[in-house]
Amino acid sequence: MKKLFLLLLLCVAFAFSAELTVEAKVAEIPGKMPPNDLYNYVYIIKYKVIKVTKGTLAQKEILVGVYNPLIPRGEVKDKMASKAKGNVHAFKAGDKHILKLIPLEDNYDGAIEDEYFDDESDRYLAVEVLESK
Repeated sequence: MKKLFLLLLLCVAFAFSAELTVEAKVAEIPGKMPPNDLYNYVYIIKYKVIKVTKGTLAQKEILVGVYNPLIPRGEVKDKMASKAKGNVHAFKAGDKHILKLIPLEDNYDGAIEDEYFDDESDRYLAVEVLESK
């Protein structure tokens, strides 16, 4: 039982240490986001990192998945509501955001719209997206 507890504690500690917060600018939104009337999805957007405010990140450009990006942040009402927080109503190239990120892998198992399929960079899931001035 102690081993199970320690393993669980390590997993929780890793999950919190894996969180990353950055201020970044939308560099590119490839293609067109599909409407949400057929299925739920994560859409991959390219961001240029302005500064890292929590965690460690060496890359200057990152690929960020946003759950159902046509729905304003904070208005998602399904099982992913806890991973779609914030105050951003729409995503446009050039906008600056503060992003709370976790690894996409192991944190989302649904449909992913990813035009960067040839790019082997890590993907992050934006669990909160706030406007930045």
